[in-house]
Amino acid sequence: MEFIRNILIIDKFNDQVELIKKQILSKSNKFSVFTLNSRLQIAEIASKNDIKCLFLNANIGKVDTFYILRFFEMLKEKNNVDIPIFFTSEDFDLMQEALAKFTKIKLQILHTPLDINDLVEKIQVAILGKSTLLAKSKTSKNSLSVDVEFMNVFITSSKKVIAEMAQLSDLVHGAPILMAQLKIPLDIAISAKILISSAYFKGSYYIAFPKQTFLNFYEVAVMEKTTEINEENKDFAGELANIIYGQCKKKFSDEGFNLDMVIPSIHLGEIKYSVVILIPFESSLGKFYLAIAPGLI
Repeated sequence: MEFIRNILIIDKFNDQVELIKKQILSKSNKFSVFTLNSRLQIAEIASKNDIKCLFLNANIGKVDTFYILRFFEMLKEKNNVDIPIFFTSEDFDLMQEALAKFTKIKLQILHTPLDINDLVEKIQVAILGKSTLLAKSKTSKNSLSVDVEFMNVFITSSKKVIAEMAQLSDLVHGAPILMAQLKIPLDIAISAKILISSAYFKGSYYIAFPKQTFLNFYEVAVMEKTTEINEENKDFAGELANIIYGQCKKKFSDEGFNLDMVIPSIHLGEIKYSVVILIPFESSLGKFYLAIAPGLI
């Protein structure tokens, strides 16, 4: 998982650099932008930061331009990673020479005068792609917008924790769906809810179980058989959510992004909030679900 993507902007004119930087940062808080107006410090920045995209304006001069292109060509040979490089120049001959000389890297040519909006959009697509899940709800005129990468951390952590605790080798999950579009009730008996307010997601995550799945899982994990959800065993759902959240928190922390500590709350019965994205899981112990309610805090 990568949350923060480092972008390097190299341009002679500081006003233009700052405008590009401002627009990039306004697009996503997953972006971090470094700026230079010459080849100086290129090696230092690249060695300390994993650069994911480069915009290079040849107005810094041919010598510096070719030095930088040669540097990124060597990086590709070393790491075998294609970094998107957006390249522009008012000198058509220099542009053609660069294309002919640096064939090991893929230069994406931008014509002058530079369209900054177009550049920023291209950078965003090159780095993030279609990283937003949009689903239209029948119960809302608005679309749901959930950061897929953020959601995938919870899916992966949930699967890992539950598979280990219950010693499951057959645990799989399906594609996200909208709860409002389901024609058959899920028969959820108990769920643990985590409230999250972060730069990437504001809302609630649930881990939700039908009665028998919860009892099956409780028996395997705690080694205690029970036939009903009661005061003695219901807190197990909260403990499970705490462990999953702890795994997520660690993954985010490794990327330099910290989540606040939370205390899960326990809910009995169906999830009432209608605008919910559901990720179904299946296993030999039964079905259960992750449910995501954007905006519900």
